[in-house]
Amino acid sequence: MLEKFLTKLKSLKTKQKIFLVVFAGLFLIQYLFNIDTDNYPYTNFFYAFIFQLIGIFVALSRRNKSRKLIKDKSFKDIILNDYSLSYYASLSILSISYAIIQGALVGASFGFIFLAVGHLNTKALFTNIGYWAACWLLVCLSRVAIEAVSLVFRVAQDFSKQVNKEDN
Repeated sequence: MLEKFLTKLKSLKTKQKIFLVVFAGLFLIQYLFNIDTDNYPYTNFFYAFIFQLIGIFVALSRRNKSRKLIKDKSFKDIILNDYSLSYYASLSILSISYAIIQGALVGASFGFIFLAVGHLNTKALFTNIGYWAACWLLVCLSRVAIEAVSLVFRVAQDFSKQVNKEDN
């Protein structure tokens, strides 16, 4: 079995090996933090905060890649160069806001699930699983809320384009 594991490990690409080492390191550093598994809240929010920061960085990076892929204007370009007010900065702000919220919550959920796995035989298990589930519920609810707000801005944008066409 160990030989099979080592063979599988050797067949991984360099990027996959780096991710594996990073995840293992992040999992193991939880034992450096003092988590009181006998008293409420049975978790370490500073440990989850580390994951939040990583999650925000990853989400903003992914947002920028997808924005460039569809050749969308950046928030900076809209603010600094759009003198005719033909682009709405509100949608870009909502996009950035969602990336930050999503990154923070998904990152924290990884932190909570790592804590749950790291403390399988303590009271911290179910509490951290609950925090993990709450993070994912909040990701879904924030997405729905931001979609509703962005729908209002998109309708306003379409209406504005229609009015401008009729005026010309």
